[in-house]
Amino acid sequence: MLTFHYNPEEKVITLTFAGRMDFTAAAKVNELIEAEPIMQNWKPEDKMVFDVGAVDYIASSFIRICVSHAKQAGPGKFSMINCQPFVKKTFKISGLDEVLNIS
Repeated sequence: MLTFHYNPEEKVITLTFAGRMDFTAAAKVNELIEAEPIMQNWKPEDKMVFDVGAVDYIASSFIRICVSHAKQAGPGKFSMINCQPFVKKTFKISGLDEVLNIS
């Protein structure tokens, strides 16, 4: 469902998500993120990357998590990678595709 990796040389925290990010999964993911020591030690100079290549569904609750962490990271410090076409389309429809730096 979720793994964490911190690259100290590049100062990048990567969160890798898998499966359906529906309401229930998003709530669990949010709890995991809040409890994760890597996230608690996040510094303003660190970049945050959400790898959603293995995500097959997203709900609005997961979008809220993305937006919240993009705000926490600050301009130019948050990105989403490996987005499936339907994920990109969902963010594009919501107008968040450029704000969240989606690829």
